[in-house]
Amino acid sequence: MKARGYEVAGISRRLGVDAADETQVKAAFSGLARLDTLVNNAAWLVKKPFAELSADEWDLQLKSTLRSAFLCGREAFNRMRAGGTIVNVSSLSGVTGTEKFPGMAAYVAAKSGLAGLTEALAVEGRPLGIRVNAVSPGAIRTPMLKISGVAGSAFEPAAVAKVIAWLASPESEPITGANLHLEP
Repeated sequence: MKARGYEVAGISRRLGVDAADETQVKAAFSGLARLDTLVNNAAWLVKKPFAELSADEWDLQLKSTLRSAFLCGREAFNRMRAGGTIVNVSSLSGVTGTEKFPGMAAYVAAKSGLAGLTEALAVEGRPLGIRVNAVSPGAIRTPMLKISGVAGSAFEPAAVAKVIAWLASPESEPITGANLHLEP
């Protein structure tokens, strides 16, 4: 499982790091003495009716989204000595009260877990000067959107990137534990 498009702390995605593999994540972070910002943006989608979903497909989706955020977040906490920012990219699929789509139970569970992890890490990070927030966009024009089969309006990736950059900037300094819902 490769979490394509995932970037570990400014380390080029060309490294092909499996963000759900503890050994690979530790190796990717090992050269960093200090870290200011981490963006957790790994996910995998297997669209299939729940009753037909294999345990391996379930695990793959939770590992790529939730385990990867845990592993990378833990490494970031150990390197953010002077404080820092973590932004988790979740989804409206993981937000209570939003419409869910059929065939995406594991994805919804993983993104819901990521929202909860964001809140928990914000509490633990506060005394360390580490801010942790999430951004939960609706549809984004990416290859994953095609797999999902979700139709309708969608964000361009650059629009979501601007929100992530703002959450990582000093301008958003008082915010921690937030989950910004973005609807196209």
